[in-house]
Amino acid sequence: MPVLHPIFIAIFLILATASYIEIFKTKKKQSIFLWVAGILIVVAVGFRTDVGADYPVYRTLFSGFALYTSYGDVLDKALFQPNAEEIEWIFVFLNKIIFDVGLPFYFVTLVMAILAVSLKFTSIYENVEFPALAALFYFMPVMFFEDSGQMRQGLGIAVSVFSFKYIKERNLWMFLLCMYIALGFHKTSIVFIPAYWLAKIPLNKTRIFWILIISLLISPLELYKLGGSLLENVTPQDVGGAYTGYLNDRYYGSEVDTGLNDIVKLFWIIILIRYDNEGCEKVWYYEYMRNLAVFGLAMFYFFRTNEIFAVRLPGAYLFFLTMFCLPNLVYAVRDSLKSMLYLGFMTYLTMMFFYFGQGTADRGRFTAGKYQNVLW
Repeated sequence: MPVLHPIFIAIFLILATASYIEIFKTKKKQSIFLWVAGILIVVAVGFRTDVGADYPVYRTLFSGFALYTSYGDVLDKALFQPNAEEIEWIFVFLNKIIFDVGLPFYFVTLVMAILAVSLKFTSIYENVEFPALAALFYFMPVMFFEDSGQMRQGLGIAVSVFSFKYIKERNLWMFLLCMYIALGFHKTSIVFIPAYWLAKIPLNKTRIFWILIISLLISPLELYKLGGSLLENVTPQDVGGAYTGYLNDRYYGSEVDTGLNDIVKLFWIIILIRYDNEGCEKVWYYEYMRNLAVFGLAMFYFFRTNEIFAVRLPGAYLFFLTMFCLPNLVYAVRDSLKSMLYLGFMTYLTMMFFYFGQGTADRGRFTAGKYQNVLW
């Protein structure tokens, strides 16, 4: 039976133990746990070799950028000038610098891992009362899909999540600067720009319920298809082009399959609504986090008939659901419910650990016998 490589087993056990210690022993956050887990994740992700679904593509692009792209092309892309470059400018710039100074490709994955993990873990520690549990939600399995697979989007999400600092401070210019940087890593980051205003919308349990129900009911109408021409006129060239390209994609344009993912999301929604009052009372800026999480769920259901939109576009928003809201609710509820929620979350995460290891992780070469790292 395929199992994850020992380094991933170690990370899971460290975070699982740390989450128990934070919740039931010290009853407060401990930065040392995130430091240890973060360093191990950077080692596992940054120094990996031929591991992850998109790894071969990124490795091929590495030399291609250096040979066929100039720094002038990168500047034009950064200034939204017409150009033939299809990949986001900061990612191209990073690859070209590393190639030009003669460093191997794994320096690209290492730098991206350091940036993604540091931004995400810093944001988690600042905004979550039990960060070890939040990091465990990130590790299983977000890390494998984002920062070990779709690395550009993973970094776009990391910068978007970090921008929550400026959403709380109501610092629009710094928020927009973060969005510009996020767009430099992945064009889907543009959907996070409304977050600055969405965070302030007054919501309650009833409104949350109806927002999600309406999103689900109007999904079959495929209203998002009406936005293609609009985006081409009001967004950068590659953003509008990518959107319209995926509208009719033969492979990813199909509907999201109904299954375990829907059951899990239903439980998350029930918990989010049921304990909304406790979260708002006990956790600073919980209303902001919850609003972004609700909008992410609404986006998932709204785009449900197009798989790539439903999976990729809500990414930064759903980070606030599993990594911010759910761990904070464990903190907010009374002790008897704390144990129940923690047991439920750990059961899910443990099941996901084995389920993921036998399927997607094996195909992505994250399992023992297939995983490779330049350090050993």
